[in-house]
Amino acid sequence: MFKTLVLSTLFLCVTSLKPSLSLAQTSVPLRQVIPDNQVTKTLDQTQASEAGTLSSPSAEVVQKVKEKQDKDITLPESEKKDALTLFLEKTPPGPLSWNNFLQHAIRWAVTKGVPANTITLVLLFPLIAMLIAASRHIIGLRGFGIYIPAVLSVAFVSTGIINGVIIFTIIILVTMLAKKLLKKVTMPYLPRTALVLWAVSVGILGLLLVSPLLPLSTLMAVSIFPILILILLSENFLEAQASAKPIQALTLTLETIFLASVAALILNFTWIQELVLWRPELTLLVVALISILVGRYTGLRFTERIRFKDIIEE
Repeated sequence: MFKTLVLSTLFLCVTSLKPSLSLAQTSVPLRQVIPDNQVTKTLDQTQASEAGTLSSPSAEVVQKVKEKQDKDITLPESEKKDALTLFLEKTPPGPLSWNNFLQHAIRWAVTKGVPANTITLVLLFPLIAMLIAASRHIIGLRGFGIYIPAVLSVAFVSTGIINGVIIFTIIILVTMLAKKLLKKVTMPYLPRTALVLWAVSVGILGLLLVSPLLPLSTLMAVSIFPILILILLSENFLEAQASAKPIQALTLTLETIFLASVAALILNFTWIQELVLWRPELTLLVVALISILVGRYTGLRFTERIRFKDIIEE
């Protein structure tokens, strides 16, 4: 009887321990399948991917801004300067002569630290002025003279054409609004102009503050100097508006923006930049001759032919 009781007790104990043993046996493989270091590594990768996802928009903006600055020929430390310097090294001039003395002088100045992109812009500026003059005398596009579209084109090269047009439009609108509000206020010219510039500065500040929300991310990389040029050009718009009808002032403004945009595209062409560095003497000579020929043109302009088409046919 006692033996039976002992055996029964032992049987019950062993039976009660089986679930614990099976649980212990199944828990060990789980730790072997997912070790602690692998779990930690997986968590780190998940957190890193989440952080990369959060930072990718800002990284993309920084990349776009960097690419824009590298292509900007107006910046002395852009990659464009290095590319033009490399082009000068790959195209050495021949022996010093009367027709290549500028080539030797340019390469000597670049070796002494003068930026190659600055020299390129100086050589291209007469070309831009000649094209603007030809568009006036042959085509009939007036704009605000010759200096303003030429300077505006350089500003557009620095800001980008789209960004430059946006900034210039904002400046024009704010200038018109400020002038209209100050029209009834009796005030000398200089304080009035100072208030107009104050309003323009506030408008540009607002544009820069909302620029991260706009699809034009490179707007944040615009420097102060082209903005100042665009602000100064707004005064010419006010003078044109005061001396002409609003539609004429708007037409002159649109023609100026068009001429500056075309000139900015020409300034951005790499092959033109390399051409003026490769043959600076020939470039200056050809530009001067074409300017003389444009000045000797006495025929009807293209816009006049369209305007007086009926009279010409008669």
